[in-house]
Amino acid sequence: NLAVCSSDLDVVQENNVKIVRAGEDVNFTCTFSNVLQATKAWLKQTADGKSSQIVSSYLNQPPSWNKDFEETNRFYVIKEDEHFNLTILNVKPSDTATYFCVVSSYNIIGMGAGSRLLVRDAAMGRNTALQQSLIDTLHPGDSVSLQCSIFTESCAEEHSVYWFRQSSGDSQGEIYTKGERNGQCENSTESQTQSCVYNLFKRNVSHSDAGIYYCAVAACGDILFGKGTKLNVTESVDVNAALLVLNILFLTLTVFLAIKLCQDPKKGKV
Repeated sequence: NLAVCSSDLDVVQENNVKIVRAGEDVNFTCTFSNVLQATKAWLKQTADGKSSQIVSSYLNQPPSWNKDFEETNRFYVIKEDEHFNLTILNVKPSDTATYFCVVSSYNIIGMGAGSRLLVRDAAMGRNTALQQSLIDTLHPGDSVSLQCSIFTESCAEEHSVYWFRQSSGDSQGEIYTKGERNGQCENSTESQTQSCVYNLFKRNVSHSDAGIYYCAVAACGDILFGKGTKLNVTESVDVNAALLVLNILFLTLTVFLAIKLCQDPKKGKV
């Protein structure tokens, strides 16, 4: 039988990014409409695209765990008729991934939008640095390429790159790219270092694109964060039009003064 993905199940989970330090606890929530004969599950998808099932539960039966997660004693679920929440205790850098809640009933499958977890390990990546340009001012309709550069001495593995935008009044920040891995990298044989440059290109920017753009790179077992690039979008001013207005104002003032002098010649004498 063919399973069909459907939104009828209304699977809702946090569609945000959790950025935490190693050792903290994390909770993922998942709510859904109450359906009969439902199976609930949590999936983990790493940046390289590999997916694995963490746990599943059918009706009121005890959760069925993937042994790789059960043996760690760090993963727990709380399940009710309309929610199936996942908790990870003492998170590690290897927990960095996107977590999906899936609910199936008969041949219909509903999936949440996914919650991304980025785990920082302060004890690693000490010889790694991340740089971003600090500010960029644009006009509506312009294009921009935001640059993120990483320099590392400790390893030369492939990086996962994320971009976040923090706009006014947005406390969570929204993810802009989902772990793109393409960049221009150069290796130095003399200093045993690697430098990589990643770009986020935007066309036809508008006021809604304003904000602070943060680059985050998963590399060498650590998550590194840039200080952010502040993108200002201001109204463009036509210099020629401004000069024309000034010339008209100057001419009007000159004519006005000339008329006043002609009406009262004595005011023109010193």
